[in-house]
Amino acid sequence: MKTARQLSVALLVVLCITALYGSYHMITDPTGVSLGLPFYLLNGTMFTDYLMAGWVLLVVVGLFSMYTMAQVLRKGKRYSFLIMLQGVLLALFVTVQMFLLGDTFLIQYVYLFIGVLLIGLGAMQNQRRIVVETEKDAHPVLKLKSHHHKHRKHK
Repeated sequence: MKTARQLSVALLVVLCITALYGSYHMITDPTGVSLGLPFYLLNGTMFTDYLMAGWVLLVVVGLFSMYTMAQVLRKGKRYSFLIMLQGVLLALFVTVQMFLLGDTFLIQYVYLFIGVLLIGLGAMQNQRRIVVETEKDAHPVLKLKSHHHKHRKHK
């Protein structure tokens, strides 16, 4: 299961870095020019610039990926659930983006695939955790009693 955890962290690192980079540019330059985003993509959407999309990207993908990565590295109780949740959030973010823009790009499919992959990796790690916990419950470690005899006198 170590490989699944390592792959999850690697994908989360990629998500985190790209989301932080993209959101920084969308927030500091809402026109999209610094990222090469054509302004016409916003036609027909409720957005007048890329500012709101940048904030959503920062929080939903960038910061949440960072938090999830920290939980995976410290093996937090619910890290497998957080991996799946990040996959779902990423897939929703990309899907909404596709519908709003009315146009699709290769990079969206790449991130959609990463989202689905994270869901699968999280589910696989969650199953493993359930099995391990079930085995622990089924075979509790026997507590050995101390062999100190209080009634014996030491000379």
